Amino acid sequence: MKKVGIITFHASYNYGSMLQAYALQQTILKLGYACEIINFRSVVQKKQFKPIFMVGTLYGRLVRFIIQSTYVCGILKKQRLFEQFLQHELVLSDKEYATLEDLGNADFNYDYYISGSDQIWNVYCNDFNYAYFLPFVKSGKRIAYAPSMGSGLSIKTCDKIGLIQELLVKYDVIGMRETIGARYIEKITPKQVATVLDPTLLFKPEDYDTLIDKKPLIKGDYVFIYSPNYNEKVNEMAAALGDKYNKQVVISQGLVSKEAMLKWGKKFKIYPAAGPKEFLNLCKYASIVCCDSFHAVVFSILFKKCFFTLNGMKDNRISNLLERLHLQDRSFSLSDTYLDAPLQIDFTETFNLLETERRKSLNWLKQSLEK
Repeated sequence: MKKVGIITFHASYNYGSMLQAYALQQTILKLGYACEIINFRSVVQKKQFKPIFMVGTLYGRLVRFIIQSTYVCGILKKQRLFEQFLQHELVLSDKEYATLEDLGNADFNYDYYISGSDQIWNVYCNDFNYAYFLPFVKSGKRIAYAPSMGSGLSIKTCDKIGLIQELLVKYDVIGMRETIGARYIEKITPKQVATVLDPTLLFKPEDYDTLIDKKPLIKGDYVFIYSPNYNEKVNEMAAALGDKYNKQVVISQGLVSKEAMLKWGKKFKIYPAAGPKEFLNLCKYASIVCCDSFHAVVFSILFKKCFFTLNGMKDNRISNLLERLHLQDRSFSLSDTYLDAPLQIDFTETFNLLETERRKSLNWLKQSLEK
């Protein structure tokens, strides 16, 4: 049996990052290959995802601890849930690697190396590393499946564009998540580049059932907020929707400041103890999802949720997805009349388009592994 090694943001304590790693690995396993995720966890990445009250000066940690004291236990539980998902749901390499040098010294025996998915080619991500361009690979086929450069063309302004071009040329096949990224790589390399779906969309909704408890974590109807970088405007949109439709508002992140606690602490139900499985639960059983996150949009679509994405058409990642599935009208700004937008979305055309895209992406992946 041929063996595949994936390198991606599998260990980021971020819902989309971990779930896309899970979906891609499971898809490859179902195709009949042995598959491991190369357990690359840089020092920068580990530090980045520590709880905010555990980093910085002693005084700063104390202040942040006091601000977030009402849900410290929930945040610590969230860390454990991510780590449990990482260890129990993903098939990892036997060793953990912290640096590109460690990877270069490793004796890997994979037949195929896959970069992707997620924003691993966004050079401005805090946990970016050139390892995601596979410079450590000595032999074997190199495949890029659905990497993203982020909301813009980050590589374009990188001071090491020459090095990146050299590494890109060594790939046997490249399939980007966003069309704009695919066209740009075609400009700077002689490669023909496909556009493929994010791995989370290779799964059908029922494929996630094994990860989701049949009992909702939150009782009753609710608006679920997900804004990975904590956007106050998403909170404002969700609060207005909650008021109009008389629904509680649930947020799975801690409120990051004293001002935010005073403004939203009593208005929102804060549910910080949410790992990847709990995120899926909160999304699936929500009445409305309010977000500025690519993967929150993905799961809103899969679970046929009424969703509102803030300024989605201004983000290459989200706009590319909305355009492909004819859902551009679910992107709003605070100046729009989003409160008048219909709560019922007809997903018939969306799912027909999605099934076509899913078949194309799966065929591309199969052919890339068979060549």
